[in-house]
Amino acid sequence: MILIIESCLTEPPSEVTCFRDVTLFAKLFVFEDVLVECQPGTRAIYWNWLKSNGAHDFVSQMILETENQSGHKIKTTRGANYTTDRINYSNMNEILTWIRSLRY
Repeated sequence: MILIIESCLTEPPSEVTCFRDVTLFAKLFVFEDVLVECQPGTRAIYWNWLKSNGAHDFVSQMILETENQSGHKIKTTRGANYTTDRINYSNMNEILTWIRSLRY
């Protein structure tokens, strides 16, 4: 299984540590790959952001939104499996519970 997270959820108002914890849990316990979906021209910017903040460890690959990769999606817009405007301490447990539910 693949988890795809929209790139804007890696930056404020999301908490970088919460993003890293979500990817850690997802990769270790449920998903084979965790991908970050970027708009064209932003892949390097987001990769450098993740790397400089130590949040890239469990991200398998950066993909473009035009690649139409299938998988479970966490995004800010409708059409995602889980919709949120940020990943932070107030909703991290809810996101992890959703990820855990996919395991069974």
